[in-house]
Amino acid sequence: MEAVVNDPAGEAQRPIAQELAFLIQRTGQDELTLLSQAMRLGLGFLYRQTAEQAFIDEVMTRAEAVAALGPQRVAEIEYAKQALAQDVRRGLGL
Repeated sequence: MEAVVNDPAGEAQRPIAQELAFLIQRTGQDELTLLSQAMRLGLGFLYRQTAEQAFIDEVMTRAEAVAALGPQRVAEIEYAKQALAQDVRRGLGL
C-alpha cells in the first residue's frame, strides 16, 4: 500500500514514493536532502497557517503576528477581516 497525501487545497496527489522518485531523477539530489527540504517547507507552511489563524481568532497579538508573518501579511489579514465585517453589516442592513 502506497501513502497518498492531499495537498492544502484537498486534491488527491500522487503517491509520495512516486513524487520522491521523480524529484530524485529530475534534480539529482539524494533522498535525504529532498526529504529535509520537504520537511522544512511543510513546517513553514503549517507555521504560517497556524499563526494566521491564531491572529484571526485573536489569540495572537498584532505584535506577535507581525513577528511571525511580517507586516504586509498582517495588514492583508486585517483588511480582509474589515471587509468581511462590512459585508456582513451591509447584508444585515445595519
